[in-house]
Amino acid sequence: MGQACYPQLVCYLLLPSPCGAVRSVKKKGVLVAATLVDLKKEAIPVRVLNLDHKPKTIDKGAVIATCEPVVDIVARPQEFSESLRLPSILENLEGLNEEQRTAVKELLQEFQNLFSTSDSDVGRCNMTQHRINTGNHPPRSRRLPLAKKEEAERLVKEMVDNGIIEESSVRT
Repeated sequence: MGQACYPQLVCYLLLPSPCGAVRSVKKKGVLVAATLVDLKKEAIPVRVLNLDHKPKTIDKGAVIATCEPVVDIVARPQEFSESLRLPSILENLEGLNEEQRTAVKELLQEFQNLFSTSDSDVGRCNMTQHRINTGNHPPRSRRLPLAKKEEAERLVKEMVDNGIIEESSVRT
């Protein structure tokens, strides 16, 4: 097997191999997880899930994953003040002594970027696209009560503006 040559990027996305090897691995009841890896490291960790209770063997040299360079890293702007980041509901930590409360608050503040801070603050993944194949039939229109129509239009516009959804390529 030949060696791969990769540019010196910070990290790569390890993806389950799209080739026939994955189908044979899946048939064996094993799944490979996508993860970020640093190819400069001597060993690259690969998460493999055995879907059965019996031990499994993956053949030596089997291609179970590929590496793709990470080129799109989206950083969330730091637009909230420190005091707003920790939700007020977490301020009430009954049942904990003062030392424990302080430790929990410090931990939550340290990892606050992992928590959603608003309804439009959602995760992002460009590894897959969703498409519903309706063949030659366009999607059916769904009627909304007039009282809900304005709210639905506002929510759809908000999701489009935030890049959560995009307009359908099919017109009804």
